[in-house]
Amino acid sequence: MEPSLVSVIIPSFNRCHAVVRAVGTVLSQGYQEIECIVVDDASTDDTVEVLRALANDDQRLKVVQLERNAGQSAARNTGARLAKGHWICFLDSDDELLPGAIASRVAVYQEDPEFEGIAFGGNIVAGKQEVAFPGPIAKGGAITISDYLKGHGWLHTNAFMLPRELFWELEGFREDLRQKEDVEFFIRVLCRVNARYSGQACSRMYDLGGMRARNHHERIVQQEYRFVDAVCSNPEVVQQVEPRLLDLLVKRGVSTYLNALYRTSRYSEFRKAVRRGARKGEVELTSRWVKRYVLSYIRAFSN
Repeated sequence: MEPSLVSVIIPSFNRCHAVVRAVGTVLSQGYQEIECIVVDDASTDDTVEVLRALANDDQRLKVVQLERNAGQSAARNTGARLAKGHWICFLDSDDELLPGAIASRVAVYQEDPEFEGIAFGGNIVAGKQEVAFPGPIAKGGAITISDYLKGHGWLHTNAFMLPRELFWELEGFREDLRQKEDVEFFIRVLCRVNARYSGQACSRMYDLGGMRARNHHERIVQQEYRFVDAVCSNPEVVQQVEPRLLDLLVKRGVSTYLNALYRTSRYSEFRKAVRRGARKGEVELTSRWVKRYVLSYIRAFSN
């Protein structure tokens, strides 16, 4: 198979210096048939100006600016709509691709032209030396939806690749989700296609001041139960996922929402959500939740 164009899409919001590093790791890949599309999510810093200056020196870099902040899912989908590559992959603006990240995943398709699923590599957390996969896996090894749900560390948005046409057949990322949108996407993908391991680490993830999605409590509160509803309303998920694993997934999603309500001092809403969750079997009334339930009254009165 001849080398084909790969589109690397980077969503970015107010990460001027970090995204320059991310772009550099894309453009320095040994696999040369690439385009790098940065979708700026209405930043208020100098991201667009700095990147457009870089794009003047390298035509492989394209910069798109959204008029309003729409979230990572919308930015990723925007980049995918503009992509010309046969395959597409993504990179968070504060992270980096490792050498061979593109070539190793492309090789999954080159070695088996009949393969039409997703190729994935490992993601390394900054400060660590190697991928912390939930279990052993060899190059070319596959994972199932059950494998993924038993240990989310198998797949990361930085480290997967798929044909552009397949991305749209799978309907892209859900733009109404601004937290756990990657989890919902991977669940949906693995219900339909296979995933094969490229055999190496593809990305390194950094944490700039705790700004990961899991720390955006306000966004989690605004999202409410949409992640849980998206998963539970998908008939493919309900049919293919073991009831025990689906139950655990729902409980994790509801737990994330409860935690965000508590941490943002929405105590009345928190208690209401705890009662709802307990009634629907979506929350186990552990000592942690009971303690927080009681403290929510005390803190509400002390404010």
